[in-house]
Amino acid sequence: MMRMGRWNTLVWPVLLLLMMSRAEIASEPLRFRISPEPEVVYSYERQRCDWRMIPDSPARAYRRQDGSVALIAAHFRNRVLEGSSFADLHPRCSVVSQGKESADPSVFDDRFWVQSLIPLDGGRVLGLASQEFSGLRHDGLCAKGAGRPECWYLSLVALEANERDFSFTLLPRNRRLIAGSNKRFDTSTKAAGFLTLSNTVFDGEHAYFVAWTEDAAKPDGRGNCLFRAPRSDLVAGWQVMGEGRFVPPPNPYPADGRNPVQATCDRLGNGDITGKIRSLIRLESRKLWMVVWSTRVNDIGGIYYATSPDLRNWSAAFLLAPFEPPWGTSEKKAYYDYPSIIDHDSPSPVFQTVGSTFYLYMTRFNWQSKRPTMNRDLVRFEVSLD
Repeated sequence: MMRMGRWNTLVWPVLLLLMMSRAEIASEPLRFRISPEPEVVYSYERQRCDWRMIPDSPARAYRRQDGSVALIAAHFRNRVLEGSSFADLHPRCSVVSQGKESADPSVFDDRFWVQSLIPLDGGRVLGLASQEFSGLRHDGLCAKGAGRPECWYLSLVALEANERDFSFTLLPRNRRLIAGSNKRFDTSTKAAGFLTLSNTVFDGEHAYFVAWTEDAAKPDGRGNCLFRAPRSDLVAGWQVMGEGRFVPPPNPYPADGRNPVQATCDRLGNGDITGKIRSLIRLESRKLWMVVWSTRVNDIGGIYYATSPDLRNWSAAFLLAPFEPPWGTSEKKAYYDYPSIIDHDSPSPVFQTVGSTFYLYMTRFNWQSKRPTMNRDLVRFEVSLD
């Protein structure tokens, strides 16, 4: 286990601003205390069911109606941890969902990572997933080139499961797509569409999540976009915020066969939020929303956060803790990514709220002797908000 050193005994955060050229900052940083050592939630060396069982997405927790807990940190072979409480989570070895790796980009069923859990009536769970179509995996579809990523066609899709087994099944083709690219797939595609979404939260009559777009052809380039749907329609009702209002998201293959539905989306954070938002929660004591992501700023890697009163206007970015992500360096050591905030005592079945104490969940990449390897653990640090 890598020791994080003296920093974790101090009051956080040390203030680092993204976009240092900003002359005025309207917000002040919050103050956090972080436990010096993590708890291991899942150990690759001790608990893996096979060599591919890795935490490859931010952790998402779900409280079943009987009070037990299911937790997923998805891979494209999706499995769950479950237990009577967070104290006794253990892996279930059966794969609960997996894409068909279809070579047809229009069916949105190649590989998917379930990354957002939404309770429905009757013990059902709606899952929102990041779906990746990679032309490089399908023989003859795309030639390998110099640029990376190549032939990478991304979308957000909807699935459904029963809360007892979490065996997610994609919704029918005419209902499964939440958002895709502005254009249909072709072999010249480099990276296009939406991937990796936050957990879904509820506020008033609507549900919200944040997703990252790779579509650099849009006016503002890559970045985070805000989605909203009415509680009454959590499948077909999703819209994305563009030019200050919510509009239908891109759909390159409408079910009626018409031309692609195109849309642009507003990038959150005024340039400060430069990494993929992984977790979205409500700080009840401050009446603020908070997001976290990992990035590097001036060669300093860490978990950063921003806050908002309304999900639209965001504070400057501040450093929560200097846990280094695995990219951007070649040094051999332990790294951390996929940050997610979960308060075990939240009354929300999807843990969207936090109190004065909560946990920062992350994937730890155990690359002290060799990189990269499949050796990853899911860990959590206790965090207190002063």
